[in-house]
Amino acid sequence: MKAIIYLIMLLMVANIALAQEIKVVKESVPEIGLNEVIEIKIHISNSYSMEKEFTIEEILPQDVMVIAPEEFFIKKNDALELKYYEWTTKISPNSIKTIMYQIRPLSLGEYSLGSTEVIDKSDLRSYSSNILTFNVKCIPNNKCEVNENINTCPEDCQSGAKDGVCDYKADGICDKDCDYEPDCKKSNFNINYITIPLGVIILIIILFIILSKIFKKKQENYKKEEIKTDNSNKSDAQERDPLKGL
Repeated sequence: MKAIIYLIMLLMVANIALAQEIKVVKESVPEIGLNEVIEIKIHISNSYSMEKEFTIEEILPQDVMVIAPEEFFIKKNDALELKYYEWTTKISPNSIKTIMYQIRPLSLGEYSLGSTEVIDKSDLRSYSSNILTFNVKCIPNNKCEVNENINTCPEDCQSGAKDGVCDYKADGICDKDCDYEPDCKKSNFNINYITIPLGVIILIIILFIILSKIFKKKQENYKKEEIKTDNSNKSDAQERDPLKGL
């Protein structure tokens, strides 16, 4: 009988111990538009029957603007500078505390927030939250702009658009961002087949014009010499004429 009582007491103690735990859950909306502000919520639940004090560290993703709280810290990880928040807070027994902050993502695409690290100052035990992801979508304006592509802004960048992303699929649209794409039929035609013969013809025409001018000038000089020679011969003949002066 005593053994059964001890076993029941042991199970009760075990249930109480299991019930006493710290949980950290992070959440946000799954999607926002570019230049919009997203709010991140960190829920910390203290199921112990005593007040707990915690230190919370939240590393921020790259390429974001910090909105609120405005004050943050920076630490180096190798050559990379990391922005992060750090809080110290007390949580009452059997209660949940929510910490919130706001950031503005500066790029399109998926963002990932690593685990929030929570340390119990009473025993230095560490707790981690879930990893949070959200997507930043474009604001459609019928223009496939520099920072947009078919993945980040399918409303503006259609398949085959020159957006730096290879949309490799047989859909009847040639995507010039691909090195090889089934819809891009490579022509056997070589532009040199036109440019080289055309260049030769132009060169022949230029040479013909230059030679024609040289030949024409030589002819003109030859005729001038002939006229000059004829005049000189006539002058000599007149001087030798015995009847000249009668």
